[in-house]
Amino acid sequence: MSDRGKHGFLRKVGRGLLLLLCVCIVFVTVILLNPEETLPAPEQPLMSAHEAVIIQGEEELPYLLKDFPAPVLAANGRTALKFQGGTSYDSAFESGFARILSLNYTYQDKEVTVLSIYPARAISLLPKEGYHLSAAPSPLLSGGQTVRMEDGEHVRIHLQTDYGVYAVVIPRNVVGLLTEIVRPLQLMTAGAE
Repeated sequence: MSDRGKHGFLRKVGRGLLLLLCVCIVFVTVILLNPEETLPAPEQPLMSAHEAVIIQGEEELPYLLKDFPAPVLAANGRTALKFQGGTSYDSAFESGFARILSLNYTYQDKEVTVLSIYPARAISLLPKEGYHLSAAPSPLLSGGQTVRMEDGEHVRIHLQTDYGVYAVVIPRNVVGLLTEIVRPLQLMTAGAE
């Protein structure tokens, strides 16, 4: 074998070893970083029983926000959504209570219901009767991707976050305005309304 042949052979072996070293480094990095691990969801203890609170005016909304343990989905600022009232109540869940906050608005004289549910794992408290998953496009809700469901008379979009479950229910006959209806809705807390 000539010197030229030996150098060519050594170069190929060197490249192969370098490639093998790179592959090993990538595998070790992936194993050490373990990208499948995620941060745990925040601890969300169940609520103790609480008396229902009903409000009639939007100026009373801070009272509901104060007693809700997670951000609340509500219309913020001037909007075509007209506030009609709200209720905060508890519902039996697991071995304690979940809190549900329901805000009622009208949009072009049609009822719009906005729900906030705590804890986030209480998504089963959303009404299921008659609803089916819809393949129609669903708008973002407070920056998060929603799931759209429909029954004969209503369209509901909902979003589950680490902190709560949020839903908007509108009549089916204003579904073309869904994006416009949900645009002014934001997650709010007691200190930020």
